[in-house]
Amino acid sequence: MTDQRFSNVAEAERLFALQHAPGNLQRLKDSTVKDRLERIRRIERYLLDEHRMREWTEALRLDLGRSPEESKVIELLPVLVAFRHVYVNLREWVKDQPAPVPLAMAGLKAWTRCEPKGHVLIIAPWNYPLQLAVLPLMHAIAAGNAVIVKPSEVSAHASAFIKRMIADLFDEADVAVVEGDVPTTTALLAKPFHHIYFTGSPAVGKVVMRAAAEHLASVTLELGGKSPVVVHKGFDVRKAARLIAWGKCMNTGQTCIAPDFALVHADQIDAFIAACAQEITRMYDPAGKGLESSSDYGRMVDARNYQRVKGLIDDAVAKGARLAIGGGLREGDRFMAPHVLTGVTPEMAVMQEEVFGPVLPVIAYSGLEEALAVIAKLERPLSFYILSNDKRATEAIMRSTTAGTTAINELMATSSNPWQPFGGVNHSGLGKSGGRYSFRAFSNERSVQKRVWGTLAPLKPPFKPFFIRWAMRLARL
Repeated sequence: MTDQRFSNVAEAERLFALQHAPGNLQRLKDSTVKDRLERIRRIERYLLDEHRMREWTEALRLDLGRSPEESKVIELLPVLVAFRHVYVNLREWVKDQPAPVPLAMAGLKAWTRCEPKGHVLIIAPWNYPLQLAVLPLMHAIAAGNAVIVKPSEVSAHASAFIKRMIADLFDEADVAVVEGDVPTTTALLAKPFHHIYFTGSPAVGKVVMRAAAEHLASVTLELGGKSPVVVHKGFDVRKAARLIAWGKCMNTGQTCIAPDFALVHADQIDAFIAACAQEITRMYDPAGKGLESSSDYGRMVDARNYQRVKGLIDDAVAKGARLAIGGGLREGDRFMAPHVLTGVTPEMAVMQEEVFGPVLPVIAYSGLEEALAVIAKLERPLSFYILSNDKRATEAIMRSTTAGTTAINELMATSSNPWQPFGGVNHSGLGKSGGRYSFRAFSNERSVQKRVWGTLAPLKPPFKPFFIRWAMRLARL
């Protein structure tokens, strides 16, 4: 039964009504680029303030066991890059974009205008609670929208910080935060928002999409899935292990673009496993005091997710998988050491759902076709990683697979470039974000045409065959 202390349905109703008022939406639509940039700069100044930085890094330590250094690297740095990108480019984004006109439509002038969609709901996740609330928020503000942010109740300390920050910086008619549990989110989803931006699991993404369909609201769904990494035969095994161990251990594996499983050539499996063990020690236990003592290694977010991932390990081992690396588990403080499993098979739960924890299934393959066959049986992933020095093999893998994003000879960089679209495909997401792509997601691209000379009178009744024939010829030019 839901603890009603965490429900906030009345507050959700009040804030929606306040922001959704036509006059309020028009006021924000009429805001200037200068106004919007000033609002965004407030967020940056707040996060960089020394006192506030201690507050939000401590919140993330309490929620996820993260060191302040890791939180600055994986939460703040991408946001700072995005701030700069918006500051430099927003004036260009808001300009009317001229459009060509076909010869058959001669005499018309055409352009596309980006205007705010109006009222936006952002549902942020618990794994990167600051970054994945602020990134969509800044682009929604840049596009001129009213915004309600719903942080995850799972990362309660980060949610409380975001609530304080938004209350300190904004009038609630512009931007507001609603904290709460599932009934609160359900109440928000029942409202006729103009756009919903959701980051989370595919299962909840389907719930969001169904709710949005009731009001024909557009959606951006940043989901996840089983992101593979293919280690092509001949690639430096130690380099592969360094990249994959780091990607799997970052934020304790609780990252939507983390490598979910690795495909390694059978001849290199043993060397890869040994290199992974060495890299984990090098990064997190160089003094040999035990991984659980490392200030740089985090924790599972809560007991439910700890038990879920432990269940994946137990199920795999019970069905014949071998635990090549692992064993460090401590439920009391949600400590889970990195685990590497070999001998996994498709019927194991660890190969049927996104791991979202520090557990790496490793699958041996003899030929590239065998590796591609494994990938083909799974849903299209959010990110896809290829480690290869063979250009022909790399291109063959690219042609034979589909993914939202792909990185070659690098990991965890697929969401960081604001000049490129980020997002999944089908099961792993809907819509793209990042830079101008986020701005467009929060904007209605309104096409405009204006008659500047000529007329369409010859093409109106009573029809004259001569003019129809000439129109048909022009249309084919």
